[in-house]
Amino acid sequence: MALTPEQVKELKAQLFQQVQNMSEPQKSQAIEQINAMSAEALESMIKQQQARSGGGKGGADDEGEQKGVFRMIIDKEIPSKVVAENEDCLAVLDIKPISKGHTVIITKKQAKDEKSIPSSAFKLAKAITKNFKKKLKAKDSLVAAEQKFGEYILNVIPIYDKPLSLSSPRTDAPKEELEKTLDLIKVIEKLKKKIQKIKIKKQKLDVVKMERRIP
Repeated sequence: MALTPEQVKELKAQLFQQVQNMSEPQKSQAIEQINAMSAEALESMIKQQQARSGGGKGGADDEGEQKGVFRMIIDKEIPSKVVAENEDCLAVLDIKPISKGHTVIITKKQAKDEKSIPSSAFKLAKAITKNFKKKLKAKDSLVAAEQKFGEYILNVIPIYDKPLSLSSPRTDAPKEELEKTLDLIKVIEKLKKKIQKIKIKKQKLDVVKMERRIP
């Protein structure tokens, strides 16, 4: 299946992120090459990545559809800025956010409809929202499901001073800004099992006084 213009734009944005740490001459050349890549060239690159990772295991569905961007993020084939993760979901920063901190929760098992989004995704959204309020001083967040690239994902969008929706304008966030935001809102998952602390009681040793013997 041919890539849509939206998929082409998203893939190029991800590739731009990958070359940011290159030296200036190499980065300029890489950016020029990425800009010149056609949809067919990008699709060929994806197929090569799938072949290297084991023939595209888990990437295509029963009808042989091309693996989408979100599946590639889940499979670590393209880099992302991970905000949080649990057994069912991966939360990453949106590189074209509606507001600062805009996070997308992707289900590890592809959600074909909104009902397929697990409850753990909403629990993760709640934890992320808590960090929005604490670290970014957001008033609240918009948690909204969206169909994109053939699957359903969950948007967690910080709300600061005015109401927002999925149709609100997006901006291109610089890499440095995304990294600073990630450092602020990254959620460290704690194990649910409680670790029992063993208190070691200090035992007092009885001092036995010995009578001094005179030889």
